[in-house]
Amino acid sequence: MTGYAPPRNIWMRRLITILFSVATIIIPSSLGAALAPQQETGPTYIIQSGDTLNEIAIRFGVSPDEIIEANALANPNALDIGQEILIPGLEGIAGVLTSKIFPFGTSLTSLLRQNKLPLSDMVKLNRLTSPAEVIAGAAFLFPVVDEQNQRVEIQTLQPRSSILEAAIHAGVSPWSLVEDNNLLGSWDVLPGERLFTRYFAEGNETEPQDSRSISINNLPLIQGETLQISIVTSEPLTASGTFNGQPLHFFSDGDLRYFSFYGIHALAEPGAYPLEIITTDNAGRTEHFEQLVLLSPGFYGHQTVYVAAEFLDDDVIVQEDAYVTPILLNTTPDRLWEGQFQYPIDEPCVNSLFGLRRTYNDGLLNFYHSGMDFAVCAPNLNIYAPATGKVVLAEELIVRGNAILIDHGWGIVSGYWHLSEFNVSVGDIVQPGDLLGLIGNTGRSAGPHLHFEIIINGIPVNPQTWLDQTFP
Repeated sequence: MTGYAPPRNIWMRRLITILFSVATIIIPSSLGAALAPQQETGPTYIIQSGDTLNEIAIRFGVSPDEIIEANALANPNALDIGQEILIPGLEGIAGVLTSKIFPFGTSLTSLLRQNKLPLSDMVKLNRLTSPAEVIAGAAFLFPVVDEQNQRVEIQTLQPRSSILEAAIHAGVSPWSLVEDNNLLGSWDVLPGERLFTRYFAEGNETEPQDSRSISINNLPLIQGETLQISIVTSEPLTASGTFNGQPLHFFSDGDLRYFSFYGIHALAEPGAYPLEIITTDNAGRTEHFEQLVLLSPGFYGHQTVYVAAEFLDDDVIVQEDAYVTPILLNTTPDRLWEGQFQYPIDEPCVNSLFGLRRTYNDGLLNFYHSGMDFAVCAPNLNIYAPATGKVVLAEELIVRGNAILIDHGWGIVSGYWHLSEFNVSVGDIVQPGDLLGLIGNTGRSAGPHLHFEIIINGIPVNPQTWLDQTFP
């Protein structure tokens, strides 16, 4: 914990408190009870790892002195993980204050309905000035009074439907829906709004007709990582959308599930980015989803590299990228891989991570590391295919050296630079574990290693994520 030194007036108040406590020894018990200060009530917060008193005070908009006084903290430097403390200045709010991440598709209205919260509490806790501040991936404070009392979502109200139909489907009273969703009446709800109830009928687990759910794999988004958008529906549809104005391409696995992959650039500025998704079913019914999504920094480090100056020529780099980019974008709409990607070498010892900000030759070039480098640690130089795919490039380039690109479908491509030998040709279909070639030191390389990339629609992303997680 970070140290905290109370101001002098706090110690003076404590001294007065001690003297007052001693004085009450000679006061009759009934009078002492009358003079004892009332215990302040209000919401509480549970100390988390890394919390400091100053940070907690800033988070809740109070002073450290107020927290010390409200909790009679004898030693504010000795906060314990799991300790529950009272947060002053939040009269009218009860429960345990908890931080949660807003999922995509959540509006302020649906959030209040699901948690049975008054708008005034959310505004006070999070100092909101506009409903537009509800950004997917951002953390907000909630007062949790009873976890078991949280509402469950039922179907979204459909056009030309009534709250009575929604209540019948869920097996609950329409009046309970009005109460649970803080509605003024059965008329106070619009098509497309999400509804919640405490009284969802047991065993009523049938999906509502024409249900569509949209989810994002990880929130908040992070520089250099993979954005996966998943749509699960009860009937076939077409989907499209944009992220920060760039098009999203959706693919179906044939099981009423639709996926889109987007590469977040490692140098993208952190902040809130617009995400828009449009779905249309066979009957022509369209639903539109739009929300700001939070992008957080990747906290990548820095690395200095020295290579031959000929590989840092801007014209050479631009020409090679112009040659490779169309190949990266001309990918198959069929998904060829299945399951988790495997490591492309036998002993995966990494000597340079993805995303590192790189300075080449004392500033001759400043960029970032677009892949991860594997040193030679195995008793061989073998490079293997990590997943099923089609070889779309296998040739000698200047910067990348002897390079291979494998198209895995749905916009996903894996890349292998600096090889000494090829074992595949363009057009070959490779399976996980097939030998692609041998580690080398060709191109812009400071020593024998494999530079390994995962590229989504032309944007390199963190390959370690694809080695650790299963997509979709």
